[in-house]
Parts: sequence; structure tokens; C-alpha cells
Amino acid sequence: MRQERRAIEAAISGDIGGLGGDVTLEDLFAEEWMVEYTDAPSIGAFVAESEFEVTDQESFERIPDAEWDDHVAAHSEFESWRGMLNAAVESYVRTRLLDSETETAFDPDANAPDAER
Repeated sequence: MRQERRAIEAAISGDIGGLGGDVTLEDLFAEEWMVEYTDAPSIGAFVAESEFEVTDQESFERIPDAEWDDHVAAHSEFESWRGMLNAAVESYVRTRLLDSETETAFDPDANAPDAER
């Protein structure tokens, strides 16, 4: 578990830009998503179970793209890291939009003037 935690911390130390707030790979690759699309229970396990020694952000970034794509293709439904990441971002955004629509839809005071709240 400790190796998995270090791997995920290394892989997610940077925020994912453009999504607003502090969105990490751990946010994008929710455990439910990982179980559905990969053979790992979490993004940390996915990284830790690779043949690559990931101890920090730099070691994760030094993994040759083609070799990481091979790992992704062998252990997920995706052919490349880019494809896996894009699918996770799409799922994350869709989930966030649905969550915000659900909150608004079920809030009886959402459209009431401030004086009525």
C-alpha cells in the first residue's frame, strides 16, 4: 500500500489545468472508473503495478511514452495514455455537470428571489 501511495503521489503531484480548482489524477481516475476500464482498483495501483519505478513526478515523466502506452494498452481498455486520460477527463466533467444539474433541479429555493429564501 505504501508503494501504491508513493506512486500515486508522484503521478498526481501536479494539478490538471483547465478543469477549475485542484483537480488531480486521483480525482479524474475515481476508483469506480478504474475498476470499470482497467485491471487495477485505483490509479495508484495502476502506476505501482507497472514495471516502472515511480518515486516522484520526475520519474513518472521520464517513462518513455511508447512504453507507458504499452502498459496502458495491456492493462486497460485504452490504446494509449492520452486516450485513457481523455476518457477520464470526459467522465469527470460529465459527472460534475450532472451533479451540479441535480443539485439545482432538486433545490426548491434555487430560483426564488433572495427575499423568499
